[in-house]
Amino acid sequence: MMSRRELDILNILWKAEQPMMATDIVNAGDGLTQSTVTAVLRKLLRENLIEVTGVTHSGKVLSRTYRPTEACKDAILNNFRDTYMCFRNAISISTLCDALLKTNEDDTRMKKDIAELKAVIKKYS
Repeated sequence: MMSRRELDILNILWKAEQPMMATDIVNAGDGLTQSTVTAVLRKLLRENLIEVTGVTHSGKVLSRTYRPTEACKDAILNNFRDTYMCFRNAISISTLCDALLKTNEDDTRMKKDIAELKAVIKKYS
């Protein structure tokens, strides 16, 4: 299972419109230190959840830029599923879906999500 810091850093990278340097991640995070970000980035690189996209100047220093990989999506989904499995006796799938749908602020997105859910349900019916 991923640590809270790993998830925080991946979330920052997913929200970014372009690859980020470690210092950008520190500045974008709440309570992140340079040493924590550097250690987590090393671990995420080893696990192929992020990739180096280039090298850029940060003042007088060369710094790598990072972005999440496609494999990251599967890892996040697996982490979410594992967390759900710990609480499935307390939270039903329908309650979970209802809670997730309530996070939609865009009607178009909600309709798309509902259509996709209907397709998934049909697959298992």
